Amino acid sequence: MLVLLKKHSAGAHRFDFAITLTVISILATLLLNSLNRAQVSIEQMTRDAELNNIRLAIAESWVHKQVSHQSINIKALVNTNPMRFISEQPKNYIGEISAKPHGLYTVWYFDINRKQLVYVHSDATEVRYALINTASKSSSSKLSAGGLDLAQVTN
Repeated sequence: MLVLLKKHSAGAHRFDFAITLTVISILATLLLNSLNRAQVSIEQMTRDAELNNIRLAIAESWVHKQVSHQSINIKALVNTNPMRFISEQPKNYIGEISAKPHGLYTVWYFDINRKQLVYVHSDATEVRYALINTASKSSSSKLSAGGLDLAQVTN
């Protein structure tokens, strides 16, 4: 009878151990998914903050030219690199290039072929923006000034 109890007790311990491992695995998976969502959300917020800083730099440049009575040719500025308006570019801006950089993520670059500012996410997806003339558009961002805005390109 004592041998039967020991076998039953050992089996119960293995079952408890398996249940514990299953619960820990499920909780670890939920935690990792939550951390991944938080990372994506932080990356998007950082990108949006940098984008708004670029828009503010464009507006500041326009206001400076207006105050100093310099003429501004909006049509000539459309589709140019908006990073040229910024005195201090983001640390993750890699410059003007003609092709998507391989192996680089969470970076900005200006696509010289398509005339668009591009942000590459950590999952290699891209978001593209173009400097546009808002005079012919029905809506623009709240940070646009002087008829110029950085608008997301949907292709």
